[in-house]
Amino acid sequence: MLRIAQIHQFSQCGVMAKRAEDKEGSCKEVLKGKHKGKWRVQYTLGHDNGTKQRLSRIFATKTDGKDFLRSLKYGAKQDVEKVVRGLTLEDWFEWLEKNDWEETLTEKTIGGRRQRFDDYAKEAFGKTPLTMIDPLKVKAHYKKLLEKGVGKATLVELRSDLVRVFNQGVSPYQRIPMTVANPFRLPIPRPVPRNAFALTPKEVVKAVNSKELDPERRAMLAVFLLGGVRLGEQMAMIRKQLRFDDNLIIIDRAVRISPSGKQTITLPKKDKTRNAVMCSRLKAILWDYAKGMESDQLLWAATFENKPRMRKLVYATWRTIRKDAKLPEVMTPQDCRLTHTNIIEKLMPEVSTTTYKEHVGHAAVGVTEANYTRPLSTAQKILHDSLDRVFR
Repeated sequence: MLRIAQIHQFSQCGVMAKRAEDKEGSCKEVLKGKHKGKWRVQYTLGHDNGTKQRLSRIFATKTDGKDFLRSLKYGAKQDVEKVVRGLTLEDWFEWLEKNDWEETLTEKTIGGRRQRFDDYAKEAFGKTPLTMIDPLKVKAHYKKLLEKGVGKATLVELRSDLVRVFNQGVSPYQRIPMTVANPFRLPIPRPVPRNAFALTPKEVVKAVNSKELDPERRAMLAVFLLGGVRLGEQMAMIRKQLRFDDNLIIIDRAVRISPSGKQTITLPKKDKTRNAVMCSRLKAILWDYAKGMESDQLLWAATFENKPRMRKLVYATWRTIRKDAKLPEVMTPQDCRLTHTNIIEKLMPEVSTTTYKEHVGHAAVGVTEANYTRPLSTAQKILHDSLDRVFR
């Protein structure tokens, strides 16, 4: 009986081998063992050099198995090779770029990811199947990039890109088994955070009143410090956005810069327009500068035409403002926005949350607390006096 069973078993194996070699392949349910209930696909793949490769894969469903077998039988040669060797990091990156990211990310964000991948990851891991990327090689690659002079901030962004790409292969797209650990999620050195500056109200007034500033540069500094606008919003601002009668600045334009450096006029960040309040001091400064301008004239235009200045020219102007207004040497326009929001947060408790978010263009108060709050001695003095009043 045992011999008959063995012969019958060998006969079955021979049939399967024959079916796998007649360019039809097979997709059969596994009836025993640890893969019971799953589907086994077998196929013999012929190569140009005359050799043959026997493939055997296990799939959770019959549909998945049939799809795999169909891709082997009817796919183009390069597609078959991809199926056999497994989905590579470059293949998966390109698929996400074309089929996923375009729906949710800006051109600038996608371009940044593509540039970092091409420069720092494609050569090392682009042709490697996702399930065969070695964490030890990733760790060595991170170290090599640092030794070659790649900045820590760039490395952090690259790591974030690769971790995200791999995770999307696990979920939601299920191209990588959930049991496979993400090889890119390894610790790397972090850059030292830049010290951001938040001025006091007295320092703000002193800066915008500097006698070294001409009306044009004073107005630019004022919209940063007294209006809290973003750099891109300042670059695109035109005369008709200034609603002097209503004490408002209509923030409905911004300059967006593509990875190639091209500048275009778009809606503000997150495509959200808003009304920024114009205080009396800011109103006086902007009126002095813009009162004679045409409705569609840019407040800070390029030298010879009514187009926004290039960002590098705006920064060149900013450096002269910073020097003549006696501001800290490393202070940026973003620090001005931080100063503005910080003063409102700490010294103006009577301002409602909704009015505050509308003014600065934040989706939630938590954004302010996490990114725009700094110690402020004046605010601490108010707290000190309040505590004294309660506990004396």
